[in-house]
Amino acid sequence: MKKYLTMTKRVNCSLAAIAVATTSLALPSGAALAQETESAADDNSGVIVVTARKREEDLLKTPIAITAFTADAIEAKGITSINDLVENTPGINVSNVSSGRNDRSFQQISLRGFTPSTATSTLTATFINGVPVSSATAVNAVVDPARIEILKGPQSAYFGRNTFAGAVNVVTRAPADTFGGSIKASGGSRSSYDLALSLEGPIIEDVLSFRATGRAWGTDGSYDNAANPGQTLGDRQTRTGTLQLEFTPTDSLKISGFGLYSEDKDGPSAQGLLSAYEVRSNNGALNIPFNSGNSAGNILIPSLSNCNLVGLAAGIAATEAAVTRPYICGAAPALPSGFSPAQNTTEDSLLAGILNNYDQRITSPSTGVQGYGLVRRYYHLNLTMDYEVGDTGITLSSLTGYNNEIYSQLADLDNFDSDSIVNGAAAFIPGARTTYSFPFLVERANRDFSQELRASYDDGGALQAMIGVSYLNARTENDLVSVFAEEQFRAPRSTGSLGPPGKAITKSIFASASYEVIEGLKISAEGRYQQDKIFAFAGGRGLTISPTNLFGLPGGTFGPREQFFSKKYNNFQPRVIVNYDITPDLMIYASWAKAANVSISSFNTSFLSGSAGEVAAAASIGLQVVTEPEKLTNYEAGLKGSFLDGAVRASFAVYKADWTNQYNNRSTVFNDTSVNPPVPSIISGVANSGDVNLWGAELDMLINPVEGVTITAAGSINDSSVQTFSDPSISRVTGIIDGGFNGNQLPLTSKYSGTLGVEFYGDIENWEDAGWYIRTNLNYKSKQFVDAANLTWIKGRSVVNGRIGFTKGDLSLEVFANNLLNNKQYTSIAQNVILTPDFSLTGANGYLNVGLPEKRTIGIKAGLKF
Repeated sequence: MKKYLTMTKRVNCSLAAIAVATTSLALPSGAALAQETESAADDNSGVIVVTARKREEDLLKTPIAITAFTADAIEAKGITSINDLVENTPGINVSNVSSGRNDRSFQQISLRGFTPSTATSTLTATFINGVPVSSATAVNAVVDPARIEILKGPQSAYFGRNTFAGAVNVVTRAPADTFGGSIKASGGSRSSYDLALSLEGPIIEDVLSFRATGRAWGTDGSYDNAANPGQTLGDRQTRTGTLQLEFTPTDSLKISGFGLYSEDKDGPSAQGLLSAYEVRSNNGALNIPFNSGNSAGNILIPSLSNCNLVGLAAGIAATEAAVTRPYICGAAPALPSGFSPAQNTTEDSLLAGILNNYDQRITSPSTGVQGYGLVRRYYHLNLTMDYEVGDTGITLSSLTGYNNEIYSQLADLDNFDSDSIVNGAAAFIPGARTTYSFPFLVERANRDFSQELRASYDDGGALQAMIGVSYLNARTENDLVSVFAEEQFRAPRSTGSLGPPGKAITKSIFASASYEVIEGLKISAEGRYQQDKIFAFAGGRGLTISPTNLFGLPGGTFGPREQFFSKKYNNFQPRVIVNYDITPDLMIYASWAKAANVSISSFNTSFLSGSAGEVAAAASIGLQVVTEPEKLTNYEAGLKGSFLDGAVRASFAVYKADWTNQYNNRSTVFNDTSVNPPVPSIISGVANSGDVNLWGAELDMLINPVEGVTITAAGSINDSSVQTFSDPSISRVTGIIDGGFNGNQLPLTSKYSGTLGVEFYGDIENWEDAGWYIRTNLNYKSKQFVDAANLTWIKGRSVVNGRIGFTKGDLSLEVFANNLLNNKQYTSIAQNVILTPDFSLTGANGYLNVGLPEKRTIGIKAGLKF
């Protein structure tokens, strides 16, 4: 029984960490120090120790916004992915929808309402043991971590690039000093399964230890593909393994190495199409009633339009000709039954031949996708070293990291059942597909190396200080293969399929000092001077730049993917925090910080090496080559404390943020008639076209009213007000332009969110060392706008999860239900153009691509520690 009570205390402490951290809006400082102790939450004091400022601190005494999910909290809530993490945390959203697909190749985090424009201009960075990783999906790959910390607000002072809005840091579990391990297995609805193993112990007693883990999980999708009977949409599968070594040759030196390999293999993604236009097939011929004026033929896409908007011809100037178009206003409607979700996913010899051609691609036969869906391989390594210099209070640290991620994804971008539309070109082109479909292959490789060196001082006195330097070299490559053109027209693959690589080298020096001026009053000052050098490359076609070009670029002729330009951005990013202990159990704090975000995609270069049509399309949406860094000024104040002898723990905080030079995505899909044969093309980039004011308030509470009951409640308001904004694709449809966006909210983020959890627990009488528990929690996110026009949105979403289980010594068994009430509200939303054979509807966004949630999952889970 003693062991069960200890476990319960750990869960309570974990929930306290969540409750306090989720709304502690203190100014953030850094991700947790690699391999720091996770045992601090295991004592009976209720103290949760975090290392957000790269030193051990009581969570309730740390004037930083941290959501710290300990190992027990992660287990209790069933968090196994970035989506689970977001669902259980107020003030954060994740969108998986982009470019006509909804999958794990694209996970865009919006923390505190800061919505990034693209996947390559991340505002919330992800770390493992303080080492930056390539994408947020790395969270999925760590098996049974010690802790996950969500740090809210700018983290620039300690972590530099891409921590404009915050950071997510996964801290791995340190190896134990005795042999042991665990096995966990679960099975549930839709053939879902999850098997996780761990083994740890000493190799050389008190000198060298190890921890190895492995995990295999998967599930069938929740939705049937209307265009391919018998296939489900949303199938996912992951295999991952990790190895951690810890070497302590002396009491003053600790070296820890961690390696991870993960592989994802997913089927076509679960997404739906909501169209403002009706599309029909008339004996194999395309018929769009909006264009033709008649309704001949069978409906392939029903119109869900409920309004007509007076838009603009190009969306650049208010003086343009007005164009009336159908649109979907208000809350996004339900999917049209029988029509969506539907994707043409025919896999035959024609498709196999195209996918087996690795010309103009960045993958190899061993890494490229073999059919519709996603294949991703991810490698991560980090090495940390800490050396205590005698009794001086000085610790020297080194943190080294390497990431290599590559994914390959094939999607049917038209997102409707188009098999009944005849491909007219097939009559003249041998081997072409006889029916219409629009598949595109998207591939990306991210590789980076990072190194940080720092010296910290803390002798237990009034002063703590740190100084360090860091280096990051990141490179990305991508290709976009028009499988459509190769299937429909047997067109040769364009050299333009290879996009320009991206490269960024970041060098910085950072320092901090915290001093207790009088008892209970501390002032902390910290900052980072950072230099980002961004490189520009030609695309797969090569590039010729005129010496008299309008962009100030060097003239010359450059070969495919050759570097032709670079620029350095220098920024100083400070933060000041003042905190005061009103009583030993109650603290208030206030902070001010500035941050800058320099994206690896700061240059728009792909259109420079494009065709004449692509260059003209880029000019039509106002793309420039060079952009400027996004800037942020952040103010925060808050309170943390415990009351009634620790029976109630609470935190409250408010913040205000001024975001200028905001990156906004600009893109257009068009039929490129400047090449022969004409092919559909996509031009996209970013522009500094926005200023936004944001503010928020968060409240968290943990209540232990009586023995055996724990209640957690957390909520946040994350509001935004657009001051300036420009995006031609939105103005083209809505007619809203320039100052018309003022006062609107940012898209893809929830203004209101919250969680409520109740746990009952106790022992089982007359059964030694055994106990029971019942847990339930409600997670809520309010509506999300599709764009800055705020005319369309997806409704709020409430998810109820529940668990009933018991423990007997080292054995556990539980029954779980995720999404118990089977909420089917959309998880994310994006605009897109309707892709038809005549491309007549590509001039403006005509449909909404919605992410579909995983339906109710009921299962059983067992675990054994040994």
